[in-house]
Amino acid sequence: MLVLNNVREFQKDIGASCRLLGLGSHTPRAEKPMTTHTYSSYLEIDKLLSAQRSMTDSDDELLFIVIHQAHELWFKLAIHELTCAIEALQRERPSNSDCIIAFKRLSRVSEIQRVLIASWDVLTTLTPDEFHVFRLTVGQNGASGFQSIQYRVLEFKLGLKYRTVHFEKQADDGYQTVEFDVFANARSDDDRQALNNALNRPSIYDAVNYFISKHLPMFGVQDALIGDYDKHYCKKLSVFNAWRYVYQNRELEPELYQLGEKLVDLEDAFRRWRFVHLATVSRVIGNSTGTGGSTGLRYLRQAANKLLDDPMYPELWDVRNAMFSPTEFDLKSAGY
Repeated sequence: MLVLNNVREFQKDIGASCRLLGLGSHTPRAEKPMTTHTYSSYLEIDKLLSAQRSMTDSDDELLFIVIHQAHELWFKLAIHELTCAIEALQRERPSNSDCIIAFKRLSRVSEIQRVLIASWDVLTTLTPDEFHVFRLTVGQNGASGFQSIQYRVLEFKLGLKYRTVHFEKQADDGYQTVEFDVFANARSDDDRQALNNALNRPSIYDAVNYFISKHLPMFGVQDALIGDYDKHYCKKLSVFNAWRYVYQNRELEPELYQLGEKLVDLEDAFRRWRFVHLATVSRVIGNSTGTGGSTGLRYLRQAANKLLDDPMYPELWDVRNAMFSPTEFDLKSAGY
């Protein structure tokens, strides 16, 4: 009680001194009341669960809607994590700690990819006769997953840069090649801005190359950096030499070594995503034309195979070729 009284007297003295010095009242500011949240209100469950609106009487349409809405949510998180990783690697003076931060973010993206790939297994429970009941409604006016803005942004962030895509479309005399501007899918200025930002800013591989240029300047990667981030990435000898050094000296560069392997994880998972998507479509609709107007299975097969012939992170795959076939690997033949 004596201590409490002494404290109160001390507070009075401080308050009086403040008033004498013109410092105002010692009365603390009133704190804003904290908003009370429940699980439902914090996550906006009511809004989330009201977004699944079936357009037919099919009991199976809800499955199709939930799968694709879940994809969009995971795309959003993956884009966020990639953006954080890119920012960490592109600091003015990046350090190994920034490399570790990027690795952590990319590890999360890798796990997201696992979930996305596994989600196709759920969709394969949709049989052809069940999908046929509502497919025309799903695809009316050309609606298709091909139109997903976030999926394009995700590809741009990973390093697949393009403004147009080419696919074959059925014509009277067979097939004709159609060129399509992906920006045409933008429904709003925000969509166009999101696509434009992702296309014209560094991808995760651009950011990694920037980090290498700062961390291992002796390989001259800085000279190979270009500002045309909207262009398709082409392999560079300086980047290949830097990665070969990292893989031959993993004990000296453990952070970069792990980052390189995580990039391979990302590309490997992205390849598997495309192939499992291909297998799912084949199982459900066969060789039918896609709702977006493409040749469906034919288009998906071309897209899946393309990453094998033209990888996103080519130097990391060439390091493997050079490591296991040193006598056969030739820089000029490899495109350097």
